[in-house]
Amino acid sequence: MMSRKLAFCVMFTTQEMFCAPKFLQFEMFRAVGDDVQHRIISKHEWMDCAVVDAQPFMLYLQYLTYRDLGARQLQLQAFYKLKDTVTSTEKITQTYHCETVLNLFDHCLELEGDILNALILYVVSLRIQPRNNAANWHIALTIYKQLSRRSQ
Repeated sequence: MMSRKLAFCVMFTTQEMFCAPKFLQFEMFRAVGDDVQHRIISKHEWMDCAVVDAQPFMLYLQYLTYRDLGARQLQLQAFYKLKDTVTSTEKITQTYHCETVLNLFDHCLELEGDILNALILYVVSLRIQPRNNAANWHIALTIYKQLSRRSQ
């Protein structure tokens, strides 16, 4: 009956925090400043959780796994598939929690050493979701890491 495959978003609650990849844990603490006051509880009950679209999350996990295994070709394959998801207008508009997906791709860019483009895309993520976005934390941490490396 269904011609398309269906997968629900992946959600990690605060109790499951340590089961989520470290980078995704920032989504549970996405509020900065007065962001919490701008939440609509009935629409955003998931805000204290880490929630991401299943397919891009799988690609992100593949990227991390192949990176740890030293399988560079498979790692790059996952990277380019994830890149295709965030750069394709058709795919990104069909993606739930696209700011989170963009943040995951930005993390991959950081791991690839492309810090400037990662920072640029974190800002794009903030344009998509200006409030309650973990990109604020990622920008601050990325800049901190870069400044720490230069001072050594």
